[in-house]
Amino acid sequence: MKKRALLVLFITLTFTISQLFAGNQFTVKPVKPVPGEKITVTYNPENTPLKDSKSITMIACPYGKFIDGKEEIIMKKNGANWEAQFAVSDTSYGVFIIFEGDENKDTNNKNGYVIHLFGKDGKELPGTYAGLGGAFGSWLSILDLDTDQEAAYKLFKKEFSVNPDQKKDFLSNYLATVNSVEKEKGKETILSELKSLAQKDNLSEGDLSLLISWFDRLKETEESAKYKSIVNEKYPNGNYSQMQKFLALRQIKDAEEKMKSFNDFLNAYPNSVYKMNIHSEILRNYIQTGKYSEAKTFLTEKFTGATASQYNSLAWSMFEKNADLNLALDIAGKGVAVGREQLVKPAQPKPAYYTAKEWEKYGRNSLGMVLDTYGMIQDKLGKKDEALKSLEEAAELSGFENPELNENYSRLLVESKNYQKAKTEIEKYISDGFSTPAMKDLLKTAFIQTGGSENGFAGYYQKFEDAAKEKIIAKLKKDLIDEPAPQFSLVDLNGKKVSLADFKGKVVIVDFWATWCGPCLASFPGMKLAVEKYESTGKAKFLFLNTWENVEDKVKNAGDFISKNNYPFHVLMDDKNEVVSAFKVSGIPTKFIIDGKGNIRFKSVGFGGNTDEMVEEIGIMISMIE
Repeated sequence: MKKRALLVLFITLTFTISQLFAGNQFTVKPVKPVPGEKITVTYNPENTPLKDSKSITMIACPYGKFIDGKEEIIMKKNGANWEAQFAVSDTSYGVFIIFEGDENKDTNNKNGYVIHLFGKDGKELPGTYAGLGGAFGSWLSILDLDTDQEAAYKLFKKEFSVNPDQKKDFLSNYLATVNSVEKEKGKETILSELKSLAQKDNLSEGDLSLLISWFDRLKETEESAKYKSIVNEKYPNGNYSQMQKFLALRQIKDAEEKMKSFNDFLNAYPNSVYKMNIHSEILRNYIQTGKYSEAKTFLTEKFTGATASQYNSLAWSMFEKNADLNLALDIAGKGVAVGREQLVKPAQPKPAYYTAKEWEKYGRNSLGMVLDTYGMIQDKLGKKDEALKSLEEAAELSGFENPELNENYSRLLVESKNYQKAKTEIEKYISDGFSTPAMKDLLKTAFIQTGGSENGFAGYYQKFEDAAKEKIIAKLKKDLIDEPAPQFSLVDLNGKKVSLADFKGKVVIVDFWATWCGPCLASFPGMKLAVEKYESTGKAKFLFLNTWENVEDKVKNAGDFISKNNYPFHVLMDDKNEVVSAFKVSGIPTKFIIDGKGNIRFKSVGFGGNTDEMVEEIGIMISMIE
């Protein structure tokens, strides 16, 4: 279904949006909307995942070169249809639309619904297809939609054939797409574009930076060196020069020398775009060297726009090392105050890719994290009552959806002998799927202390575990897909050629990863458990595709890592990044669960941090499609 939908998109690019998505499912008025005027969207959910929803919200995401904003609009029911109105700014080229119901989303098969914008002459705005290409080529994943390099490539080509002047504004994104799609002559095409750019009069700093970046990427060292010399001579205090100096400073090993160099940099460039990065590096340096008092002074007096998260990093480090807990308590308390203030008046502007509600949730989670640290320190200092209040508020701010915060609150309830409340709360956390393994023992203690027996616990606990499993199954049923997996053949760490087709009849879990990817590595202890638990049945095969590495010897790099950590993984080398592109992966870790017929049935992006839940979920997915 997805490929078919994309094919329709390419065939009908020149038509209006009502023709693009045939039928009455999604229409707009006026048919050719102009930036600044009100647009009415009519949506019929009958043949969508939202057909039974009692309420529907439209998420409107205007785009230009990047996403311009993200707005939630409550739709009104009108017979069988739902309607909403909104307007976009003069800088936008088009709008991505997503619909959310009571529990489900309609994302048009992960492509979004697209509204093209027009000029007053009735013609599509210059940039509308290139903007759409930029979305499909890079940033669309932040909306939980699928990127697609082939789609992006065709959109860029269409834009430049109609509006060649637009190429200069989208050149970097276009070159990235060429690099991904044009397998044989990609380098030749990119070098041709770079040569054309280099012939411009009065190259800007942005032009020079782009030339340097791509010549470096293509290993054209002489060309890169030439333009580095030009940019440093022409823009000695520009962003490129500052970036190089900043990166050099980060490599300094000696803490004192590093701190002095950072301060010298800020004195030389007080308004640098890297000021926040420098401040974060200085704070990290203080933490690493154990200069906690200096770190507090720096945070409160010099760190411009310090957030609750920065205070939390410092206080949590001190808590873990049991270092000057009274000072840590003071720092965490200041972080709580900053977090509360930021909820009312954020120190940083809302990013375009957040709705107002999502940005508020982000602020609540940040406050919850520092409150959790505050409560843990209070507990360690013997202030049990204050700690319990802090930990309860921390868990509540997260919507009781953060397993670690739920565990900390539950543990203190049990330690405070508040067994009945602990029992009630932990039952809910486990049933809802927001628990940790340690909470089973906490619940057992609360269960026995409220009249239960040791022998009766297993049966009592099973019903909450079953409820959690039912929720996972219900969620996975909504996530179930059915589309052919791209076929591939790659070499493993032993030099043996391995193909996806080798495992026909088995469920195959394809996990894309890289040695530099923190979430990938954080997931690996759980993936080790999953391999040991499910591969032994003979019904499933795990393939770990190493990709997106930027090292000379990729096989040695991956092999050394696997060997050092003693992971029983079958690693395949996607050294040309071709398979990761074929699977349209936009971020790692990403796992694909493929059935015995070679069809993708599930796609899982990222790692939520709960190892046991991940292992359980993989097992359920295998059982659902084997």
